[in-house]
Amino acid sequence: MKEDLRKEYLSIRKGIDNKKLKDKEIFNKVINNLKVNKTHKILIYVSLEDEVDTLNLIKYFLDNSYIVGVPKVDKNIMEFHYLNSLEELKIGYKGILEPQNTKVITNFQDFVCLSPGICFDKLGYRIGYGKGYYDKFFSKYQVYKIGLCYKELVIDNVYHNNLDIKVDEIITD
Repeated sequence: MKEDLRKEYLSIRKGIDNKKLKDKEIFNKVINNLKVNKTHKILIYVSLEDEVDTLNLIKYFLDNSYIVGVPKVDKNIMEFHYLNSLEELKIGYKGILEPQNTKVITNFQDFVCLSPGICFDKLGYRIGYGKGYYDKFFSKYQVYKIGLCYKELVIDNVYHNNLDIKVDEIITD
């Protein structure tokens, strides 16, 4: 069931019209989000080509003195590393840009995590790429979780199980 939804919604995401406009709408909603503005401590993924663009968000956060952490996968474990500039990002796991420093974040108090997802349901459960990295992270650390996706990717049910952890909020265009 989940694999079918993953394939279907990856295909829908690849065909999103007006992506740049939608990314700008999501950008504006994120930077004006009360939780984001209150904490100034952000965990954020580095987007792939057809995901909601996060590179502009990362640049904004860095330019505005936020503490920024981005994920790095090593030996099937996802950790967040501090990021001080976009130049620290290099191609890593599955072709995703990752930080090349060793400054691992260990205290996640007051962080807001902007989470990727192929699709989300209206309760906040997500379908990712199937490795469970974010669910494992969310089960271990208490952070405020915001899912980013296009409105075409919010569906009625992702058929979650007891290992899935929902986000607290979803931001769409």
